[in-house]
Amino acid sequence: MTGEVAVVGCGPSGCYTALALRRLAPEVKITVFDGRPTPYGLVRYGIAADHQGMKGVSRQFDRLFASEGVEFVGNTVIGRDISLATLEQAFDVVVIATGLSDDRPLQVPTHPEAKVYGAGQLLRFLNGDPDSRMRSLGGSHGPLGTDLLVVGAGNVAIDVARLLCKTEEAFAGTDIDDEAWASLATHDLHRLILLARGPHERARWDASMFTELCRLPGVVITVDGEVVERSLSRGDEAAPDAGSEGEASAVRDAIHIDIHFNRSPTAIEYADGRTLVRARRTSETSTTTPSGEPEESGNSGERAGAGEKAYVVDTVVTAMGFVRPTVEQNPVAHADPERQVWAGGAHSGALGNLAENRTLAKAAAEEVVDRLQRSSGRPGLKGIRDLLPPDAVSFEGWKAIDRAEVARARPDRLRWKFTTREEMADVVETRRGTTAPSPTNLTGPTDPVTPQATDSVEADRATDATHDDVSATDRQ
Repeated sequence: MTGEVAVVGCGPSGCYTALALRRLAPEVKITVFDGRPTPYGLVRYGIAADHQGMKGVSRQFDRLFASEGVEFVGNTVIGRDISLATLEQAFDVVVIATGLSDDRPLQVPTHPEAKVYGAGQLLRFLNGDPDSRMRSLGGSHGPLGTDLLVVGAGNVAIDVARLLCKTEEAFAGTDIDDEAWASLATHDLHRLILLARGPHERARWDASMFTELCRLPGVVITVDGEVVERSLSRGDEAAPDAGSEGEASAVRDAIHIDIHFNRSPTAIEYADGRTLVRARRTSETSTTTPSGEPEESGNSGERAGAGEKAYVVDTVVTAMGFVRPTVEQNPVAHADPERQVWAGGAHSGALGNLAENRTLAKAAAEEVVDRLQRSSGRPGLKGIRDLLPPDAVSFEGWKAIDRAEVARARPDRLRWKFTTREEMADVVETRRGTTAPSPTNLTGPTDPVTPQATDSVEADRATDATHDDVSATDRQ
């Protein structure tokens, strides 16, 4: 079987769809587009920087793009640089894998001066994303303060809590954006509150994630006022004896993480330079949205219990899941779903970890094959190559960025990411200026591919088994 397939979105959903399609129909040519100069989406910018094991799935995707018949076209926004209609005319099938990139908003009255950030934007900021909204503030976000409140009690909320409670030394062997992390001044953090709408038994975090949080040094955790004993005893030989004066001092100096279940925010106010979060108690019959996230206050199914509490903090982080971008932000949203194949969260509207996205990708690939059997023969990338923006980035251009980031990293970091598109463009342009042009790719000749980099279905299948249990931040 032959054909030309375009995939819009080079995050896990798009890459997994391309992998699955390559296994089902090896002769089909695949072009994966992304608006960023770099591939892999939330693998690069969403998975917590201290969870490098999960980021390792990018090596599997590297093998995909190093194989013949698969191309990456970065720094190209479909709907702006090239219309969706043009893409449909050039390719036999168009796969929409644009994911769920926006934080689900907290739909309660919020004072405009209150400091409120989405967890996704915070994680992207710490991951060096040049398009992070927090980065666009140019440092005006300032320190997070001594008291924080996180709305949500899933894996994303736990990721936020863990990252903000770590010391600089704890990020050895990661690719965290040190400048972004330093700008938050987390060394001043004293108290972090997590509010969960549902009851304790419905906590959506993975047990392993909570255990990891409990093991952090210098952190004491309470759940509805009860101290979690394992956050006091971490197996540290230097830890003070229970009940000793040293333990009491350690508790006083610790960062206190207070988790409150059955609490739903009703308003976010601002006074005297601080943020006040009003929350009411909810019944234990709390429901969730179809995406599996806590339902926002005011939605059907919520029943208020007795009592309201006010939390005075410096910053609020919302961790209630992700939604599709608005039509204005995402021109692909105008697409007719009957004419394309939709994959991952763009199709389901629900969050999913890497393993779940891989399953959805296989279904999408099967649908692509079915459509190719009915219609094929369009020109593919060669039919629109002249329409690509002059600064479009190929896989070889991305590898130049990759090498430069690794080369400039400090000794205890895996890489130092470029945090502006201009920096990445300079690296790609330098590569163009030092290599002879080639008509077969966008930015120059293909780098020599080592045997390890060639397409290997068996290697990919082995990698699949490694990435099944992942954090909820590992999204498309």
